[in-house]
Formats: sequence, C-alpha cells, structure tokens
Amino acid sequence: MDVQALLDFTDRDTVRTPYPAYRYLREHHPAYWCPHFKAWFLTRYSDVFAAQGDTRRYSSNRMQQLVDAQVPEEKRAQLAGFVKLASDWMYSQDGAAHKASRQLLSRAFTPRAIETLRQTIEVITDEELSCLERQTDLMANLFNRIPALILAKLYGIAREDALKLRRWTDDILIFLVGSLDPDYGPAQALKGVEEMYAYFADIIEQRRKQPEDDLVSRVLEAAKDSASSMEEVLAQIVFILVAGYTTSADQLCIGLLHLLEHPHQHQALKADLTLVKPAIEEILRFDSAGSFSHRVLNEDVQIHGVTMKQGDLVYLMRAAANRDPAKFENPDCFDILRKPNDHLAFGRGEHFCMGTALFRLEAEVVFTSLFKRFPELSLIAQKPAVWRTNNLQFRGLKSLPIDLGKGATQ
Repeated sequence: MDVQALLDFTDRDTVRTPYPAYRYLREHHPAYWCPHFKAWFLTRYSDVFAAQGDTRRYSSNRMQQLVDAQVPEEKRAQLAGFVKLASDWMYSQDGAAHKASRQLLSRAFTPRAIETLRQTIEVITDEELSCLERQTDLMANLFNRIPALILAKLYGIAREDALKLRRWTDDILIFLVGSLDPDYGPAQALKGVEEMYAYFADIIEQRRKQPEDDLVSRVLEAAKDSASSMEEVLAQIVFILVAGYTTSADQLCIGLLHLLEHPHQHQALKADLTLVKPAIEEILRFDSAGSFSHRVLNEDVQIHGVTMKQGDLVYLMRAAANRDPAKFENPDCFDILRKPNDHLAFGRGEHFCMGTALFRLEAEVVFTSLFKRFPELSLIAQKPAVWRTNNLQFRGLKSLPIDLGKGATQ
C-alpha cells in the first residue's frame, strides 16, 4: 500500500472516495497531523464524540485559524472582513455568546415550528416533481432547488431570489476548508459573504418596518427580549443559510444515489415507505454531506501518544467516526434497517445542529413523494453520477442523471 498516496487529501480521487484513507487513519494514526490542512484529524468515534462535548478544551472560535491555514500571510489582511463577519456566526462562538445566538433562533426551530412546515414542503416538492422530464439530472433540477425554495418560504424571500443562495453558500463554504478549485478562492468567499449580508440587511430593515409570518420576523421579535444587536441578528440569519442549504441539497442527492446503488435496500424502501425515517439516518451515517467540523485547542491535549498544541486546529472527522467498527457493526455496509444508529452527522453537545429536524422532515417528504410518484426511477448506465471533488469537507454530486420511468413527463 502506498500510504503517502492514500493520505494525499489534495488528490481528487481521495476526495471522491475518502473512506479507505479514513479507515487507515482510524487503525494506524487516530490523531493524525495533516500537512495540507495544517490540522489534526481525529477519526475514531469515541474521540470525535468526546471532543464535540468538550467545549473547555476544544474551542469553536476558529475562523482566523481556518483562514490562516490556507492563505499566505501576506494575503490574510484582505480577508479581515470575512473573518470578522464569519466569527459572529453561531458555530464560531463559545460559551455565553453561542448561547445567546442560539436563543435568537430557537423559537423558529422547535419541533412544533418545523412540523408546521410539512404542508409547505409537500406543496413545493409536488410542484417541482411535476416539472421533471423523464430523463433528468436530479441534482440540478430537483435537489438544488427544493432546499432553496423551502428556505425562501421560511425567510419570506422572493422565489426568484432563492436560487442565488447556492452560489453564495458555495463561494463561502468551499473556500473555508481548503478549496481545490481556483474558482472558489478568497476573493469569491469575501464577495459571497458581503453580498449575502447586504441582501439580508435589506430584508431585516423591511421586516422591522413591516413584520411578516417568517423566520426573520420571529428572530427580530426574539431579539427584543435580549441584548442582541441588529448585527448579531444579521449574522445568525446569514449563518443558517450558509449552514443549511448546500449540505441539505447535497445530502438528498447523495442519499438517493446510495439507495439506487443498493437495489435490495431500494426495493425494501419502496415496498414499505414507513422505512424512510431509518433510511434517512443510514444515509446520514454512511456518507454525510458535511464530513467533519473543526475546533481550535485552548490548551495542549495529549491523545494516542501525541501532543496536540494549544492553538492548533483539530478536525473532528465525523465521516470517519460514523464508519468506526468499534461503534457500528459492518460499518461499510449500507443498511437502512440498522439499529442502533447513533451517528454523529449533526454533531453533539452545545453545537448540535439546529437544522436537524428541518432536514429530516425535508428528506422524509422528498423521498416519500419521489418514490410514490416515480416507482420505477433508476440510474442511467450510460450517464454515471459525477462527484464534486473541489474540497474534502463538503461532499456532493455535480450531477445525478436519472430515468424516472412511469409517471414522468415524456
């Protein structure tokens, strides 16, 4: 085995299929210094689980370190504005600041509030399914659209504006953790975040003058009962979009691909659509769109015979942890009936993802509607799915050509 090639996380083949590298690291270097990312990789379930709950030693305030790890020192000043804005996002905060930001959004993301969106999501999904031709790229024509249109409804923004969101979020996210594509660099990230802030600053001003029944108005109402400034409100509103849109679209697409690549699992789900909920959990465990999160060490940490130093970046490799045989039986087997399935796709502890319930509902509606309407849908042998390989953290497909079969518009 060529270990150096296996662990080359700048290689597009490794990015496309990282699980052999993760397996090697779990077995041989569970705390691994990655020279490309200038960060430690933790790959075992027990270590990732523990670090996610250890906010004293593992800080979430990591924007400056993430930028420093990939931008030459002479260019870092250009990104001071980006670091300042992104450091106000909830996932970049610790302690009291994080708690206050989370409370701003909590009313809009209660299970009851999310469940009220079910009919809206069903209507949006049915409308989008009705527009599909028999042979179509579901990444472009369905999965990229539905999360955007749901978020547009949630935020009360114009439908035609919704599809701008993917460009902005891609510009930001792909840069953040080591872009392998020159089209997603520092300049694009800064432009994307500035455009998003300007757009939502206008929305906030409109809602301050005339509140509506949407997330922005509810967050503004919550801010009245807190010491939060309008800048803090704006930061969290932008963050929810950055965190939720790209990964939701990608996870839906990845999930369908794995279902279709495992015919027995696909048939079991079609035969009993009540299995859609456990299927979603296995999709999240087996191949998560958000492969890892990051922390900065507040102090030296000794683990597995190495010392990670104060100030070092640490990547919590959830995708590797979710295939740890110490936690999951036959972890490389895709099994929608897997029990228990205590995966880490949404994180744990104080930084557990607020959008969890929304994604689960979205996925339940989309997959149920898709399989009901198009029971014969299948991959197209002559047009294989194409993976995106421009960064390691955010997995996704460029395209997923599908033949929808009976029920499709000819």
